[in-house]
Amino acid sequence: MTAQGYAAAMSYTVNKLRAITRSCEAMRDRVKQIVFKPEDRKVLDLTLGPGVAADLVGRTPEALAKAEKEGRLAPPKQLANGRRYYTLEDLTIIRDALGIRPGKAQDEDAVVVAVQNFKGGVGKSTITKHFADYLALHGYKVLVVDCDPQASTTTMFDIQPESLIDDEQTLGNYLSPRSTFDDFGRSIRDTAWPTIKIIPSSLGLQDAEWDLTATLREGGQAVREGLQRLRIGMSDVIKDFDVILLDPPPAMGFLGLNVMAAATGLLVPVPARQLDYLSTIHFMETIAENIEVLEAHGTPVDYGFIRIVCSAYTPSKPGEHDMWRMMQATYANFLLSQPILASEEIKNATQAFRSVYESRPSASHATYNRCRENLDLVFGEVLQQIRQQWPSTGIGAPVAEHASAAA
Repeated sequence: MTAQGYAAAMSYTVNKLRAITRSCEAMRDRVKQIVFKPEDRKVLDLTLGPGVAADLVGRTPEALAKAEKEGRLAPPKQLANGRRYYTLEDLTIIRDALGIRPGKAQDEDAVVVAVQNFKGGVGKSTITKHFADYLALHGYKVLVVDCDPQASTTTMFDIQPESLIDDEQTLGNYLSPRSTFDDFGRSIRDTAWPTIKIIPSSLGLQDAEWDLTATLREGGQAVREGLQRLRIGMSDVIKDFDVILLDPPPAMGFLGLNVMAAATGLLVPVPARQLDYLSTIHFMETIAENIEVLEAHGTPVDYGFIRIVCSAYTPSKPGEHDMWRMMQATYANFLLSQPILASEEIKNATQAFRSVYESRPSASHATYNRCRENLDLVFGEVLQQIRQQWPSTGIGAPVAEHASAAA
């Protein structure tokens, strides 16, 4: 084939791929119009009954009613049918009025959790989104940093990565050594959740990967700065949030190394399937080797906790039940005691660009409630690990300072 023939073939392929992309984008926009109609953007429509609201703020319904009677709290809103309810904003007002501080002390750093596994299809982005929403419901200030060029988490928070193409204030531009954008905090965006912010993934992240890799030719200080770029950026906002969730790329390049260097805790999703179990062995060894690489380049890493969560588990399947038993024997104290159960509720919610926490039941209320209760148990275990990292709430801390139990 001649050079002209090669060029024509490449042009045909590129044009075809772009045509497919445009078609997929148009279909995605149509789906989002149906999901979010009549609004252009996702709007939270969460109403919480007195019992649920009281549980989320760590008080009893009677305690809230007493505070309302005493004038410390405004009464809840009321529907035409007489049903009393609260909104997410109301929960923040209640916590402030009653002095409930579920998070860290102001002078403490956020705990930075990387949700990482190299294997595709393990539920990494789904877990990141659901955990962020769980934390927000319980009053924690959360920053989600999507470091994966695939941008699944970004999309679930209703931000289109292609909308950031001409935006200079992105994570990709911040991480790239060639960029002049140097204000990490300005890449933070709002979400539909009042206490969740996000640094979305953008198409420039892939370019940033190449730019960071180029620092290898320079060596020394350039490599060290390239590996610590995300950590340095987060140091500017580390006290503004309680928890920072990192959704890394499914590979260990310079982006992945930046995530490892910035994290202070690691959550590893592993489905109860043999291939996923075996691939996690390689993942753990790779993580250990790359921590050695980071430390060799003057970037020490010390995770306060490492936890493995069994994801998308179906106990009725004999093979998965056997793998769950094997995981319990293998990972011991590193494995969360509760697996994330496979559920149509999770699948249906993510197809609508939502989490279960911001969705209504797609099937029966009983199925939906079982799903939420399961997620609450799983994320409650991770939250316990997070709280132990803060001196003010960890083991041995004075209980009275951050009490969230009923008074």
